[in-house]
Amino acid sequence: MSRGKSKKAFQDTYASAGHNDKYFGTLYPGMLKSNAWKRLSKSARAVYACCRVQARSKEGTSCLYKHGQEYGREYNPEKDFVFPASHLKEYGYDRRNAYKYFDELKAAGFIELKEDNSIRKKVNVYSFSDAWKNTS
Repeated sequence: MSRGKSKKAFQDTYASAGHNDKYFGTLYPGMLKSNAWKRLSKSARAVYACCRVQARSKEGTSCLYKHGQEYGREYNPEKDFVFPASHLKEYGYDRRNAYKYFDELKAAGFIELKEDNSIRKKVNVYSFSDAWKNTS
């Protein structure tokens, strides 16, 4: 097979099925094979995958930007993200249960709480972390 055909032969089957989703979250092999990942509950792993997608989605980046504008802060859209309760519901999670998994992800070093706004009844700001690499 020629080089041109092999490039053309590869397709994202989800995209080719007529879906217009442009946003995706990346999970790396080193992370998935790590002991820290293996110790996470299956639900916490699923929430982390949702966090990755949410951080890159149009709704997620827009919400982060609006929050920053409201409080005069700048955030790094490559690392920082918000996950409002309304968005959690769209992914099929109840807020009370989901935050249990956020706590698990924080304890394992996959995310960190950058800004706790629970007292102000505003969305919390999280940041992706690689502290999980330091756990054995």
